[in-house]
Amino acid sequence: MAKKIRWGIVGTGGIAHAFAKGLSVLPDAKITAVASRSKESAEKFGTEFNVPNRHIGVESIAYDKDVDVVYIATPHPMHKNETISCLEGGKAVLCEKPFAMNISEVMQMITCARKKKLFLMEAMWMYFFPAMEKVRELVSGGAIGEVRLVQASFCFKCEWNPEHRCLNLQLGGGALLAVGVYDIALAQMIYGKEPFRISSMAHIGQTGVDEQSSMIFGYENGAMAVLTCAVRTSTLKEAIIYGTDGFIRILPFFWKPDRIIVKTGRDEEKEISFNRLGNGYGYEAAEVMRCLRDGEIESMVMPLDTSIAIMRTMDKIRQQWNLVYPMEKELKVEKSL
Repeated sequence: MAKKIRWGIVGTGGIAHAFAKGLSVLPDAKITAVASRSKESAEKFGTEFNVPNRHIGVESIAYDKDVDVVYIATPHPMHKNETISCLEGGKAVLCEKPFAMNISEVMQMITCARKKKLFLMEAMWMYFFPAMEKVRELVSGGAIGEVRLVQASFCFKCEWNPEHRCLNLQLGGGALLAVGVYDIALAQMIYGKEPFRISSMAHIGQTGVDEQSSMIFGYENGAMAVLTCAVRTSTLKEAIIYGTDGFIRILPFFWKPDRIIVKTGRDEEKEISFNRLGNGYGYEAAEVMRCLRDGEIESMVMPLDTSIAIMRTMDKIRQQWNLVYPMEKELKVEKSL
């Protein structure tokens, strides 16, 4: 492998731009290729970020010899096919969240990666922020006692446009897959297991997507998670983890946190702040590159089993709502947990 890890990026939208900017702060990273459905978009992105190899379509970048790892930054209905195409081309893959549309697609991606013995990871950038590393350290060390409740809310208001990816059913729109995935990923990170019971309610808007929802997760020991997500309603976006001996607040946006407030026992609240590396996308990229250099095909911070658990939970929630995406019409979706 070259001294610098050579990245290819599939997609040229906002998230692709953010990731490219995140890579710019890593001296051992270099973007060598970009792929888009249109030549114009690939050329424009390539010029902006000085990317030498510009491709039309994922099949071309998958076999680019100047690429070590591909970042998939397209709408989630495209994740499965594009990930598998890149794996078939011998490339390691970092794929944006949600990993795919459902557990069936996720398992196809993971099966391919394991068969090829290639690195694959869902881009859950939240897990790699220093603040989240500290949260995991505090929780596992028993700083707030036994965790009893996780509260998280990721609700924002997008402008009304039925063609917008968050409101378009054909693009896998809706709050659950767009932002609720962060709520569920946080609960999964803290409890380390899937809930045994899920109660949820959603408002399905006029375009057929879940515009907002609330979810309550139950765990075997009586612990709970209370989660909300929305794409047409804005709320505060912090998360709180309550234990038997204190709590941890994650601020100001729990999926890209810069500080936490910790209350333990009778001690006063303590605020811990963290300096951010660039725009924050470099943290997950650095973990990918470490894994590649160490010959690891999974990250222990964001293992594939975690992606399976998150997607399986989202499938169960959608089953409660009878929400089936157009690309799933041929799939059998169970109506019960």
